[in-house]
Amino acid sequence: MSSCAKLPLVTQDVGNCPMEGPNFLPQVLTAIAQVRSQQPEIFQDAGGNTLVVSPGRFLVGVIDNLDRMGLCAGFDTEEIQVTNAASFNDQYHLLTSRGYLRTDPSIYRATCHPSAVPTPHPPFHPANPGCSLPSSLETTCDFEPQIMYVADVESSLDQVIREHPEAFDNPQAYTPRVNDGYLNIYHQWFIDAMVKRGYCAWWDSEEVQVKKENRFSEHYKIFLSDGHVRRGNDSYRSTCWPAAF
Repeated sequence: MSSCAKLPLVTQDVGNCPMEGPNFLPQVLTAIAQVRSQQPEIFQDAGGNTLVVSPGRFLVGVIDNLDRMGLCAGFDTEEIQVTNAASFNDQYHLLTSRGYLRTDPSIYRATCHPSAVPTPHPPFHPANPGCSLPSSLETTCDFEPQIMYVADVESSLDQVIREHPEAFDNPQAYTPRVNDGYLNIYHQWFIDAMVKRGYCAWWDSEEVQVKKENRFSEHYKIFLSDGHVRRGNDSYRSTCWPAAF
């Protein structure tokens, strides 16, 4: 974010965060209204309340809109952090625990001294060889109601089982067991199949992460603890905004 790049990185612990009154409430409310206009499909009316069906898209959209206003913003997994100086930042809580939008003045929670943002980013995760996209880091990850890549995940698993029957106890089964000694290569074969379909992918030893763009990545767990292949919508675990690698 260009606004955060103008500020020094935070290297010390935040001293205190009292409720002093908001400094950026109008800008935050404007950023929320802009997201509602830019991405109306991620909002649903719920009996007088507004449900945000994609918290990740919403939060990243708010942060991007604040950046365009010249404000540095971040997300600490609970609240949006907003500042234009190294000496302080405001904290705003925009969503309830059930995903409902909050726009009343009580979204302001505190002002921290010194600022808690921007922080140094952690190391980038690796991507598969041949990935043309730059590395990325997620702001937030959530379970999305719409899964974008599951069809290609399924066809890649079909390809792996078909081309490498020796790695499975029953290659004709929909969810065969992966034979002992094949776990690592099973995931690599899957990644290779996704790459042929135009994806970047990597395995973090728990889930496979896939992306076609850095706007988001989807995460799948394609292996069960009992040794069987995990498939279908149940293999989907989360979507990260922006992409997590």
